[in-house]
Amino acid sequence: MKRLASIGIPTLILGALTLELSGLLLLPGAVAGTRSPLLLYAGLHLVASIMVALVLYRAFPPVYRRPRRAIAVTLFALAFFIPFFGIPGLLAGLLLALYLPRRETPDPYMAIDIPDLPYKPLSVNPQPLYGSGGLIGVLRNAPNPERRIRAVMATRQLREQDAIPILRIALRDRVDDVRLLAYSLLDRMEQRINEQIKSQLDELEEATGLAAARLHEQLAHQFWELAYLGLASGDVYTHVLHQALHHLEQALAPLPRDSALWFQKGRVLLRLGRPDEAEAAFRQALGLGMSQTEVNPYLAETAYLKRDWKRVRALMEELPLAVRAEPPLSMLAQYWVASA
Repeated sequence: MKRLASIGIPTLILGALTLELSGLLLLPGAVAGTRSPLLLYAGLHLVASIMVALVLYRAFPPVYRRPRRAIAVTLFALAFFIPFFGIPGLLAGLLLALYLPRRETPDPYMAIDIPDLPYKPLSVNPQPLYGSGGLIGVLRNAPNPERRIRAVMATRQLREQDAIPILRIALRDRVDDVRLLAYSLLDRMEQRINEQIKSQLDELEEATGLAAARLHEQLAHQFWELAYLGLASGDVYTHVLHQALHHLEQALAPLPRDSALWFQKGRVLLRLGRPDEAEAAFRQALGLGMSQTEVNPYLAETAYLKRDWKRVRALMEELPLAVRAEPPLSMLAQYWVASA
């Protein structure tokens, strides 16, 4: 049996059919009155039945092989006690059923329940389906906790920067379900960023040269996102900004002519309350080819922090009219340019 078990399935099938056919060719001698061909056929049929039972048992999926002994005995009995047709019939019927099952026609229709709000496509309008002001109003004034839960769920349609202040309001809700849902969404955002930071720090241990510089750039972006999205506050906020600044400086060492890195460094320095250094970084970004459209609003902010009102007005006037007309700069530009 162990030797049979080590033989491949095609060989076992061919051997079983050969033995069965050989035994059938001996049967005319048994009809003539000689007993030895009949005994020989019985022996060949026995071996062929064992081989077929082994083939079918090995071909069965694992879930159909239990109980093992009962399955093996049943297969052997079907093959042995149905002479002539048992072995070919088992091989044809069971193997075809196993490997050529009937394909079910997929149902072209699918019944779904009417979804609860919000259920409209998100790509129809560039504006979010629910404004942040409306959601804040629901969280503060709706007496029904279910409506407040829906408002928290609707923040998933907003940009993370817009959703986080709303979720922080929901953290103060008097109903546990609303608070827990808001906390879960905030924690998911923070966990995503922290996982990326951990992965990039692990890669940084083995990286060198330009690859290391790009990893420092990505890490600076992740730490900046923690601060920018409001996921960090207090001392943690200052810490993540210093981490972002550290990685930017590490990235700038081999990439001193990367204008995007200088621009990002200026934004971090602004958040740290260092306008002079931020202005130097922004001017470096301008000198390396970054457009005034992107840099001037931040240079105007540094001038404002230094109370240089004329410089703020001049920087706003340098912006193209199309840029000054679009939010979020439209009202600021209108104020400064109109006051000239």
